[in-house]
Amino acid sequence: MTVLLNVSNLSKHYSARDGKGVVKAVNGISFSLAQGRTLGIVGESGCGKSTVARLILRLIAPTAGEVHFKGKNLMKLDAPSLRRMRQHIQIVFQDPYASLDPRMTVDSIISEPLDIHNVGTKTERQKSVLDLLDLVGLDRASARKYPHEFSGGQRQRISIARAIALKPELIVLDEPVSALDVSIQSQILNLLQDLKHELKLSYVFISHDLSIVEHVSDDVAVMYLGQIVEYGKAEDVLQSPLHPYTQALVSAIPGKNKGNRIVLAGDPPNPEKIPLGCSFHPRCHKVLERCLSVLPPVRTLGARAVCCHLDFGVVDR
Repeated sequence: MTVLLNVSNLSKHYSARDGKGVVKAVNGISFSLAQGRTLGIVGESGCGKSTVARLILRLIAPTAGEVHFKGKNLMKLDAPSLRRMRQHIQIVFQDPYASLDPRMTVDSIISEPLDIHNVGTKTERQKSVLDLLDLVGLDRASARKYPHEFSGGQRQRISIARAIALKPELIVLDEPVSALDVSIQSQILNLLQDLKHELKLSYVFISHDLSIVEHVSDDVAVMYLGQIVEYGKAEDVLQSPLHPYTQALVSAIPGKNKGNRIVLAGDPPNPEKIPLGCSFHPRCHKVLERCLSVLPPVRTLGARAVCCHLDFGVVDR
């Protein structure tokens, strides 16, 4: 399979509020995404998922690391080259109420990327808007309306139409359904799956909900405090999780715990004061003595990677 996106040792650090420490929002993560696949990135709030989304698109500059898209290092592109590259990478944000300009009509919102990149004539752009509305399941009369005239689910359909307007190859989906009613979430997820196959898209799908990630993903990366603690094919990670944190997340999926729910102790540590050794050890139900002071290695087990001191032996499928 052709590798579309390759992230290597990517980090983003911020100065702490007191000006003395460092907040490691993302701390040396690596992963790849093959063409036509969906990578789900999952973890609790504050683990760095949304920062990863913005780093991939270079909306924020990394502290260290590289992001290669189709073999080109996005971190080294000049402004004109990066602008051209962004035709091929788009993003759908979490909150459709905040991501759409309330002063613009739907027509203007969806055609804006086409205008910016000078794609087609004015007539061709107008036709593209109508075709995109059809594609995302909205009435063509919606083109002349404003965002406040739509429900949350409809607004997210508009956001998706805008994201696919330039016919990108990769879309980063940052919690695209978490702000929607449960009854609407499945509709948007099904739409995204249909568009993926119809338009031959690849997705980076970011979510805190492992049941949703399980539904849409081919591969899964589990994040905790800025690091990927487990990575692999979705069926492997979710059917036989190895890292204790992944095990706890999977046990919380309705229908999966079978009476063996793992309840994590306490809240995630302050990212300004990450514990020594394994950052997960204060909450881990399988903690070892060396976890308190020694950073766990990244271990490769077949097609999987896990960052943990535990001895997993042979991994059963």
